[in-house]
Amino acid sequence: MKTNLLTTTLLLISVSFFAQNKGSKTILLDSLHSITTDKNYSYIRIIEDYKSDKDLYTVLEYYKSGKKSMSATTKDKDKMQFEGTRIDYYENGNKKKESNYVDNKLNGKQIEWYKDNIKKSEKEIIWDNNNKKSIVKIIQFWNKDGQQTIIDGNGQYEEITEKNSDTGTIEDGLKEGIWQGKYNTKCTYIEKYQKGELISGISTDKDNNEYHYTVLESKPEPLKGIRNFYQFVGKNFKIPKEYKSLSGKIYIRFIVDKEGEIVEPKIVKSFNETLDQEAIRVISSYEKWIPAKQRGQFVRVLYHLPITLAGN
Repeated sequence: MKTNLLTTTLLLISVSFFAQNKGSKTILLDSLHSITTDKNYSYIRIIEDYKSDKDLYTVLEYYKSGKKSMSATTKDKDKMQFEGTRIDYYENGNKKKESNYVDNKLNGKQIEWYKDNIKKSEKEIIWDNNNKKSIVKIIQFWNKDGQQTIIDGNGQYEEITEKNSDTGTIEDGLKEGIWQGKYNTKCTYIEKYQKGELISGISTDKDNNEYHYTVLESKPEPLKGIRNFYQFVGKNFKIPKEYKSLSGKIYIRFIVDKEGEIVEPKIVKSFNETLDQEAIRVISSYEKWIPAKQRGQFVRVLYHLPITLAGN
């Protein structure tokens, strides 16, 4: 009982401390940076001057410990639309990454550091508007020992962590030739690149099953298309007579699993308890999706959806 009281007290002190700045908005986030409740939050987001009308809003995020985890600016105070410099921090206070955004897309120079403040890499990121993707060039790279292995866009890249590893050649800033490594702890891959473009790849799962692919990853998609999904939600969302005048948004998240089923729906920003439950019912009743793939293997993907209620 004493432990629960202490935990609650610490929580209230922490949240109230960040909420002292008048005009700002405080939001609690879970480990996936989704809006959550007081009980299981991992981060605290502060949007400064929230009540003002501005072109750009300063956004600060903090670890539960109170240490800063991120600072940036956003065009939209209710939905992160990054513009300009974003800096991410390790919990020890050292910089983790410094990036530049244009219209919420990575664009420009990006610098990364290791946890002990040793520089890790310098990259140039270019947004390809025609193909709707980012082109990432590795210009400089240092290993954990501080040895530079890529100089001016040419050299060998090798990064090994507990769960992942990547090894290969960089030419003119882009992947070239054979790359190999592991991901998700027990999966391995070997891929062939030409001027940064994936030519082919083979991945192996924990049971040594092989998967051939020519696309690194694909997003989940409703069998009948995303437009059909939105139409289904709009048509089948039932609003009781006493709530028809209400207007606002319900924010819901769910997982599209490896079989294409919608599972674990959860309200991340409540609007009305009755309408929240209706949102969960409608989303759960939709038919199968085409599941996402990563390196040829089906994977679970978290999906976020705002449901807008216009009111009568």
